[in-house]
Amino acid sequence: MKPGAYKMFILFAGFLVFVALIVVKLVDIQIVKHDYYSKIANQQHGFIRSIPAKRGSIFDRNLQPLAVTLPAVRVCADPSMIEDAGPVAARLAEVLGVNRRTVAGKLAERDSRFKLIDRAADVEAAAALKCLDLPGVYFEPAGKRVSPMDQVARNVIGYLSVDDRPLGGIELSLDDELRGKPGTRRYLRDALGNARPCVGAIVEMPVSGNSVVLTIDADLQAVAEAALDEAIQSNKGKGGCVVIVDPRCGDILALASSPRGCNYPVRTVFEPGSALKICTFSTGLELGKVDTTTVFNTNGGKLKVPGGWIRDDHPRDFPDLIDALAFSSNVASAQIARLVGSWEFYRYLKAFGFGSRTGIALEGESPGILREPHLWSKRSLETLAIGQEIGVTAVQLAMAYAAVANGGTLLRPRLVKAIIDEDGNIKKRYPAKAVRTVIRHETALEMIRLLETVVQEGTGVPARIEGIRVAGKTGTGQKAECGKYIEGKFHSVFAGFTPADDARYVCTVVVDEPSGWTHYGGTVCGPAFKSIVEFLLRREKRLIPSQCQRLTSLRESPLSQGSTAVPASGVELSSRLETGREGLYPSIEGMSLREATQVLASAGISWSASGSGRVVRQDPAAYSPLDGARTCSLTLGAME
Repeated sequence: MKPGAYKMFILFAGFLVFVALIVVKLVDIQIVKHDYYSKIANQQHGFIRSIPAKRGSIFDRNLQPLAVTLPAVRVCADPSMIEDAGPVAARLAEVLGVNRRTVAGKLAERDSRFKLIDRAADVEAAAALKCLDLPGVYFEPAGKRVSPMDQVARNVIGYLSVDDRPLGGIELSLDDELRGKPGTRRYLRDALGNARPCVGAIVEMPVSGNSVVLTIDADLQAVAEAALDEAIQSNKGKGGCVVIVDPRCGDILALASSPRGCNYPVRTVFEPGSALKICTFSTGLELGKVDTTTVFNTNGGKLKVPGGWIRDDHPRDFPDLIDALAFSSNVASAQIARLVGSWEFYRYLKAFGFGSRTGIALEGESPGILREPHLWSKRSLETLAIGQEIGVTAVQLAMAYAAVANGGTLLRPRLVKAIIDEDGNIKKRYPAKAVRTVIRHETALEMIRLLETVVQEGTGVPARIEGIRVAGKTGTGQKAECGKYIEGKFHSVFAGFTPADDARYVCTVVVDEPSGWTHYGGTVCGPAFKSIVEFLLRREKRLIPSQCQRLTSLRESPLSQGSTAVPASGVELSSRLETGREGLYPSIEGMSLREATQVLASAGISWSASGSGRVVRQDPAAYSPLDGARTCSLTLGAME
């Protein structure tokens, strides 16, 4: 072979080997290790983030919004693509109103590819940032959870954490319905490191969550919370709750709690004291052991039991059953329990719902405390008859009174009416549910008669409303710790319903550890019950008998003397309410939403609201003549 040909052969062979190596490498990269290198490329040039789903709203029974999600923007950063973190952090802090040092610290972590700067920035602020075109900063759609009625029903609604995790209330118990399904979005980074949506950026569209319609009446809830606050403050209490139920269907209309964030009505267990005598007397009547003519010899208001005495606060003999309940005789109650017997009494306590969870749609509900008779002491029968050695929740107690009020049927408390989708279509209904028949209708009528006398003549007089049939019972339960009662610490209770002959509302008021001049349930809780009922009478005039002169005046005046239904504020509410008598729209500008809605509800005016803060505008304007629609549109915002 000629030398020149040999050299050409060597060069050609080398070229073939080179090409073969390239081909082998390409096969290795593009076929054998395709997934590996593709993953590295995607990490360098693109990434995927979730698109938050819009969380469903929470409405009251009249579709007033209690919790809604407003549009917002999530501001994120890729520190590895930011060379000079100082100026970027300064601009972010300036526009978003966040701490500059905190942001600078996040951007200084150059080995990180993701840092969250603002979880829910206002849309306007995010738009201003986009115009700055800051390197390594990108934006994702998000939502901001707000409560249009401020703290009203906060214990029912619950909370969301900073990373949108539900923390109690309906937000937690119905999270599967509310949260929806997040989507995913693909981004590519340009040469400057800015995130840009690529072709086909949305991999999967988010699905909005469903909304929840509660049985809560937001206006009544606000009134109940105000009345509870007044009762606690005036009696120097530690806390408490108010439960309002429609006894016809079991709807929870208000579930007020103090402190606001806790679910006192379903979690706190207490001895109801004499409020439990509704079960004692109902059982005696149902089994025929006593009737309304039964005479009780109380031996001067004391009864010997193993280990001590049961005594009456009002020592006397009682000519009949009505008088015995009206003045809350402990001795008469214990005598009735002895006639009934341990197992029968236990059976009726269980039938009334004590010792079992009610099934209300809130997490953490307590079943209360009710031991079986074989675990009772020799005096348990008598002490249970007067509301000791038993632990109940306020919801259990309210549902027991509702069972008497509706003629003898225990209902399951209903807190959720329906689930609706984004378009308002009903996805699921929650029907009213009867648990069991506890007592006969005739027995219930007898008990209503007895409970009316309690309010008209007995220990429940502070809850009496002239001309209105109110039935109820007081209770004072001593608090215990480590098996012993604590001196001077009580739960004060009043439970009742109205109108007694056709009950529409059952209301239970509990004040924890009142330390004022008295601790008796009628005096501590009765006025709160009364103020709530008077609000209902002002709002629903059909409940007021036409022949009732006192409540005719209530028709004319939205605030009765001494009522605590409307909270005091820097704005003089009572003067603005006066316009309702003149056929004019009241002046509500400057009020909080809670105050404004109470004024409108008292005047029989429906409303809608937008924004947050205080009322900055109302339509129709203040002092405009009331029209046939009787509706008012409120705009909320910051006061200048």
